[in-house]
Amino acid sequence: MIKLLFTAFALAGLAGCAATTPILVAGTGAQQLALHDENIKLRAAAALREEPDLLTYSVQAISEDRTEEAVNTYLLGYNNREYSTNMKSLALYQIALLYMNRYNDQRDDQLARTYLLRHQQEFPSSRLGPKIAHRLQLLEQRAQEPVQLNASQLLKDVNRNELLGSERITYDAELTPMSERAITHSRTDDAEAVYLILYENKASSDEMRAKALYQLGLIFMSPYNQQGNNQKALGYLRKVTTEFPRTSVAEPANRRINELLNRQN
Repeated sequence: MIKLLFTAFALAGLAGCAATTPILVAGTGAQQLALHDENIKLRAAAALREEPDLLTYSVQAISEDRTEEAVNTYLLGYNNREYSTNMKSLALYQIALLYMNRYNDQRDDQLARTYLLRHQQEFPSSRLGPKIAHRLQLLEQRAQEPVQLNASQLLKDVNRNELLGSERITYDAELTPMSERAITHSRTDDAEAVYLILYENKASSDEMRAKALYQLGLIFMSPYNQQGNNQKALGYLRKVTTEFPRTSVAEPANRRINELLNRQN
């Protein structure tokens, strides 16, 4: 159960950032429900624009007021002895990002700072080191600001149409939201680092590890990816078929390999 919960933050967020928690309130009309759904999407878009390193699961937690639940999920992975150092590092980083995001009603800069310092102490050689240092510096700068607006106040000032009206590209249906964002915002390197952390974490199931490789194949073969690389895509897809032939993505990976080979002809 812990494994399924923890890998959900990067792979399973298939519902996307716009997923909402149903409201069961007597007398709530369709217009109010639509507005609620739109406000969740707005908060998600604002949170992600401010902090692109947020994973899909973290964005959902901020937009749906489920920070405590998300933190507990990340801590399950962090405290799991079987999980890799990189997975534990990523968990602490996401908790810090959750608490420091200005569009989170549960924002707590002191807690964010605590987790960032904890990360520095426990994972001094982490590839996330420069990012951690930058966020600590940002928190120090914030502390000097005379006025601290809360999330609701900040949301009133955002350009609603700009955040909600962005044109949607018709991506491959098998891409996760995190993979789509990597392509849209030219963050392929960041997505690759996260997916490789999942793949290299041998405590995860073969299914989860194979899906991480499969997403990398899809990202690098996407025609919308300015950082696309068909050879890298082939490499990742072949690892799926070679290392995880009994998983659900083995056959789709074979089809994608044939698609890439046909492109070269």
